[in-house]
Amino acid sequence: VYMNEELKQKLLELAKREISLSDVCDVLKVSKLEAFAIIKVLRDEGINIVTKDRDNDIYLFNNGEREFKDGSVFKFKTNKNHEFKFAVISDTRIGSKSQQLSILNDIYLKAYQEGYNNVIHCGNLTEGLYPVTSKYDETTFLKDTLKQVDYIVKNYPYIEGMKTYFLTGRKDESHLRKNKLNIGKRISYSRNDMIYLGDISCLMDIDNVRMMVLNSKLSKTYTKSYRPEQQIKSYRSEDKPDILLYGGLMDAQKLTLRDVHCLAIPSVTATTEEMNDRRYSNTVGVWYVTVKTNDKGELDKFDAYISPYYVTGKDDYIKPKMLSKTLKKGGK
Repeated sequence: VYMNEELKQKLLELAKREISLSDVCDVLKVSKLEAFAIIKVLRDEGINIVTKDRDNDIYLFNNGEREFKDGSVFKFKTNKNHEFKFAVISDTRIGSKSQQLSILNDIYLKAYQEGYNNVIHCGNLTEGLYPVTSKYDETTFLKDTLKQVDYIVKNYPYIEGMKTYFLTGRKDESHLRKNKLNIGKRISYSRNDMIYLGDISCLMDIDNVRMMVLNSKLSKTYTKSYRPEQQIKSYRSEDKPDILLYGGLMDAQKLTLRDVHCLAIPSVTATTEEMNDRRYSNTVGVWYVTVKTNDKGELDKFDAYISPYYVTGKDDYIKPKMLSKTLKKGGK
């Protein structure tokens, strides 16, 4: 079969809802063998077309670019002093008129100068997409998935020698829901300093220290420690991480419960209109973390301090200035 773009797009459109292979073949005027050839091409391009047998037929569903969790763990080694240092941020909400690229640049510059070469981003990298009928659509200046991806690729802070490890969060999921596009994979493909950790959560090992990175899909509560506490209490004893980084709450808090060191991660955005309407307060800032291990690679010391930003810039999005530098330690 002639594999043109139109045929591929038609199959993707048909498979937005579960559809039988027989119906696909009828609509596209192709054989089952030809339909499977199209599916293979789409899968090779990173599109997850799910198939399952039912009622003497095969049914398809376009799962887009969503990542399937495979239980993989990202592994890091401490330095010669048995230390691993990183900064932690969340909720940059890029694409929103409330974004704070100037603060984000400042965080990266200060982190690098203080020897924090790794940044972990706990999700909601973008503001995502709102329906055009929503009043919040007017609070964004980038109203398209590919425009948000391109903006991040061109404007997200870059310092040679620094790496950003990031989740996609519930705000970022709107791109998958609407356009079946995984922005995490696309950004990571174009920026080798930005490593995609997956959707909503992932596990990381620092020597033998287990760390869970999480983006909350739940609403905020009156007591800001409630969500992290409930998460920690839900773990079986044998499944507890040593460290939990809890993003998406836009609050800053440090607590230890059941021997789990937990940080609630603040945002890097000004208060949006949606937050105002929902009466959500948001803290702006970054955690600087040092993990120290013993000779067995187990957790010996967990140090974390918060650097808050009390003033955000109005209309910071209008004139973005990308931080793109090759720096020496302590340099400018």
